[in-house]
Amino acid sequence: MRHVPLRMCVACRRRRPKGELLRILMTPEGFQLDPTGKLPGRGAYVCPDNPDCWMEKKLRRFAGARAKALAEALWARLGGKDGQSTHLPAG
Repeated sequence: MRHVPLRMCVACRRRRPKGELLRILMTPEGFQLDPTGKLPGRGAYVCPDNPDCWMEKKLRRFAGARAKALAEALWARLGGKDGQSTHLPAG
């Protein structure tokens, strides 16, 4: 059996395999999304397939006053507010 690392979504607090979550980092310029998981830093994880998990109100636990900027970055990365797709784009 192979060990699969688990991480917790900062918004909904559900534990999921690390590969199913989207990694986010706080940088001096603001939030940065790290879909490859190779950027330096500790980072945090959020569910990419559940828009409720990255709404501003729930992200406030992680981002505090910067939750709005993080929510906007996630909306842009995952298809926009009116976008039909909430899944990560290929590539």
